[in-house]
Amino acid sequence: MTDYRFSVIVPSSQMTHDETLDATDALGNAGCTDASIRGHVDGMELLFERSSESLQAAISSAIRDVESAGYRVSKIELEREAIPG
Repeated sequence: MTDYRFSVIVPSSQMTHDETLDATDALGNAGCTDASIRGHVDGMELLFERSSESLQAAISSAIRDVESAGYRVSKIELEREAIPG
């Protein structure tokens, strides 16, 4: 397995501290324990470092987990060095 780094962007308005804690709990319960949450110009950014057989499988499983927590994914962002050579 390889670790892949990517960001999942979830559209949202600015969240209060309590809303951020609720989002963290919901995402963790949905399997997103390998992601960190931070603000993004488009809403909420989940920074993943996910182990998987392929980049596509890592991203697909992250999207599935985020959506099972009740959030909508608007886009995925990659950095060049995030993809193993």
